[in-house]
Amino acid sequence: MEEFKNNKFKNYQNYLAEIKRSGVKPFFEDLSQRSFLLKKIYYRLTNISVKKLKTIPKISQASNILDIGCGTGDTLRYIKEYINPDAKFYGIDIDKNPYLPDFVEFKSYNIEHSSLPYEDNTFDIVISNFVLEHLQNPQKLFEESFRILKKGGYFYCSTEYYTSLFCPDYWNFYSDPTHVRPWTKRSLKNLSNSTGFKIYKVGIIRWWEFLPVLPIVPILNLTKSNFSFIPFEILGRTVYLIAVKP
Repeated sequence: MEEFKNNKFKNYQNYLAEIKRSGVKPFFEDLSQRSFLLKKIYYRLTNISVKKLKTIPKISQASNILDIGCGTGDTLRYIKEYINPDAKFYGIDIDKNPYLPDFVEFKSYNIEHSSLPYEDNTFDIVISNFVLEHLQNPQKLFEESFRILKKGGYFYCSTEYYTSLFCPDYWNFYSDPTHVRPWTKRSLKNLSNSTGFKIYKVGIIRWWEFLPVLPIVPILNLTKSNFSFIPFEILGRTVYLIAVKP
């Protein structure tokens, strides 16, 4: 059993790296590098995790920001380029992703089985995107985030909403074999309250930007990429929580 736990996410960072450069993404990512605005639009159309970051109170003034499950580092890259260029950025994941930028101070840890390697009351902001749905012990993520946050610090968590259970096969919740359970607004609230946080906001993230292309989704699916997720992203496939340490 212990060996299974240790190997559950073996090669997962390679999987994330492949997704980042799959289908038509490389073409549009390279195109987006031509201007500051195009790059921002590309981030917002390819990474739903960044859409609510600006709603986190005090994020633009934060000195220390930690991303638990930082992966390719796109979330921290977005914050540095468009919200808070002066913060110090830290990342935790089981393995280091090849696309993680150099400005992120990285440490390798498994949040489910180890306490985070930081002192109490260290961070102004703690972020965790699409980690919670992988965990057998989700309380650990919330408890550790609470411990390492400063008083008045904010915790932002996004994860798979229960509607992802109804997505087509390629985008279905259980297409990722490391997924454990999806979440609801109520379950996020309950977990947050049980670990000492005061809830600031809970909601659904919807990708309204895709609404104009909804009629041509069947045509888009003829390309190398699978766009069948678009109707579900418009309805809402991601739930998020912003909570504060009192």
